[in-house]
Amino acid sequence: MSLDILLLAVLCGLTLLGYMIAINAHGPIRLGLSYFLATILLAGTVWVIVQHVNQGYDSQEMEKFKKLEMEKKEVEERVLSQEEALKTNKERMGFVAKLNPIITAGTAYSNMLVSIDLVDKTVELETLLAKANDAQNKVALLKKGFDTLSTKDSFFVEPLALCKDGIQMLAEAAQYFRQYYNAEDADQEALRERIMRQKARNANEKFQKAGTLIASSQ
Repeated sequence: MSLDILLLAVLCGLTLLGYMIAINAHGPIRLGLSYFLATILLAGTVWVIVQHVNQGYDSQEMEKFKKLEMEKKEVEERVLSQEEALKTNKERMGFVAKLNPIITAGTAYSNMLVSIDLVDKTVELETLLAKANDAQNKVALLKKGFDTLSTKDSFFVEPLALCKDGIQMLAEAAQYFRQYYNAEDADQEALRERIMRQKARNANEKFQKAGTLIASSQ
């Protein structure tokens, strides 16, 4: 039993005792005074009981209000978290839409350098040189486009690093592709061709791995 209930019980007991005294009182003055005091005590007891009940009701209402406020806060935090997740996902999708074409182009260029016929006797040397220059220019444009990309998302750290390495290897392969036609002898040609194809294969592996990482995140 709480202290408040105990005090109320004592107050009720005193009120009852006051009326018992009033009932047993003799004489009009003593009787009137006893009933007056007992009535005041009764009024005080009723007032205290009403205040106690109201206090309990207010306490319950306050608890309900606090609970509702807490639930409201949790809902707002959940909605905010979902909005942040949607925003982050939208930003990721936008970044992926820019990065995927670079990976696709890098893969295509590296495959071309791996399989291209450097000694095509059906075309003239100028045509072959023009093709080598064109490949080098396209890789340079690819690198320029990649350098404009930026992201703060930690997820893309590895794919970006792979693409950066792949583009660097691809640029070196394209350079050896062009230098192949300036070789002084057959040995130098064979060396430059071997380096070109190896770098192109390594670049292709980098782009393939970056593409796989990107695809697994969607």
